[in-house]
This record gives sequence, C-alpha cells and structure tokens, in this order.
Amino acid sequence: MMWLFWLVLVTGLATPASALELDAARLVDLTHSFDADTIYWPTAKPFLLEPVAHGVTAGGWWYAANNFCAAEHGGTHLDAPIHFAEGRWTADQVPLDRLVGPALVVDL
Repeated sequence: MMWLFWLVLVTGLATPASALELDAARLVDLTHSFDADTIYWPTAKPFLLEPVAHGVTAGGWWYAANNFCAAEHGGTHLDAPIHFAEGRWTADQVPLDRLVGPALVVDL
C-alpha cells in the first residue's frame, strides 16, 4: 500500500499543463490486452472470440475474420459521463483532449 501513498503524493504535486503538445510527448499506452484473460465486472459475460474464417477462399483470396463479443465493463475502458448522470456526454461526445494528459510513470 506504500505505492498508493507515493502515487497520491506525486499526483497531488503535479501541475496541470495548459495545453498538451502530443507531437513532443512520449506516449505511454496504459491499456491492457483484450482477450480471454480480461477482467470483467462480476455480473458481465466474459470475452468471446469466435473464428469465422482463416485461409484461402474457394475463389483463391485470402480471408481472415472473427466475431467477438465483450461486455462494456471489462478491461481498460471508458465510462462515459452519461453512465452515471442523465443528460451527460456519451462516449463519442467526450473530447479526446479529456482522455490524455501529463503523467509520471512509476516502475515498481
């Protein structure tokens, strides 16, 4: 739990940037893999990947396709403001600049 103390301390000391210049930034992808090991909300159905085709078709073309199904509350995801409050932004309405920002990477 000591790591949580340091994370809160460092986060509280960070000063917000007025504008984030992504061209000059080092981008860190915080997403986790999306597969059969993805953690979901306890009442949600698990990730499902169903192969449809993987090979050469009768016409001689290569074709690879899958069907997948996943609950919205699994793995790395965004809960749009409307999820908790009527009349708020849906996921497609959230400005992208609200989803990125300065960060400190702590390697424990």
